[in-house]
Amino acid sequence: MPDDRPEPPRLVRDVEALKVFTHPLRFRLFRLLYTDGPATASELGRLVDATPSLVSYHLRTMAKHGFIAEAPEASGDGRERRWRVERDLRFNHTDFADDPAAWEVANTVVQVLHSERNERYEAAMRRLRSMSREWQDATFGAGPTVRLTAAELAQLSEELMAVVDRYRGRPAVSEDGEPRERVLLEMIGFPYEP
Repeated sequence: MPDDRPEPPRLVRDVEALKVFTHPLRFRLFRLLYTDGPATASELGRLVDATPSLVSYHLRTMAKHGFIAEAPEASGDGRERRWRVERDLRFNHTDFADDPAAWEVANTVVQVLHSERNERYEAAMRRLRSMSREWQDATFGAGPTVRLTAAELAQLSEELMAVVDRYRGRPAVSEDGEPRERVLLEMIGFPYEP
């Protein structure tokens, strides 16, 4: 959602609410509303290649759990139903550790997120070839490996998110008139065995 100072993310601890994001289209719609601001089902449908009625169904499902809300202030003449996201979302597996079924829901959501991100990455790599050299040079990937304690990993996560938060909410066009692209940053940190 365009804003100079983002609110802290909503921490999802209810498994029924988390189940909303087991459907990949809902996550894409949420991301579009968060990144681009209020939109109608028709506008979103064009972006995700889905019918307005299907998009509307998924928007209502997300609204039922409080992830999005109607945005009457953005509706202009009041005839169109616009939706908005107020806060980003996060969830922690540990909140579902005591319930095996809830743990599986959390794992399913993670799989949906990674699948959606992989699709976005593959599409971006196909598009990148036709973009300017400046964008080609600015695009990056990294996979550093470090040795950390659990507390250090938590601290690193907080520090990285603080950096990202400084870049959130920027308008679609820079002050000098240059259009801004949507940029997806994927950050994961986890212990692994070789």
